[in-house]
Amino acid sequence: MAEQLTKEILDFESDHIWVYENFDDLFEKYADQWIGVRNYQVIASDSDLMRLRNKLSNPAHTCIEFITREPLEMIL
Repeated sequence: MAEQLTKEILDFESDHIWVYENFDDLFEKYADQWIGVRNYQVIASDSDLMRLRNKLSNPAHTCIEFITREPLEMIL
């Protein structure tokens, strides 16, 4: 079980890195949208975060990023 969790965390991290490395191309296609990424692929996008989450089969295990050039302020 620990090995599976470690793999999922590493996959999740790899998808975040992929978004960062491909940001310019993603911005051209998904500007000001939320995207869901798994295995280096955008699997869903939407301008509304809740609608995007509803499109995902497993949002907890999907890299979700907002594609914008504006600085984001997050309130947690």
